[in-house]
Amino acid sequence: MFSIPLKAIGKLILNSVLGGLLIFIINLIGQLFSFHIGLNVVTSLLVGILGIPGAILLIILKLFI
Repeated sequence: MFSIPLKAIGKLILNSVLGGLLIFIINLIGQLFSFHIGLNVVTSLLVGILGIPGAILLIILKLFI
């Protein structure tokens, strides 16, 4: 009964960590162009939930704002 919600929470945490790693890699590459995305819980969750399109969304938002 409790295994399904725990699996979902575990998957969300794993995806958030991977999303944070992706933002970190984007920031490493972005240093060459003076580009930086803030690495926090919200951005990590956004990229964790949406994946690569979430990272692209953050890049586009950063360029326009």
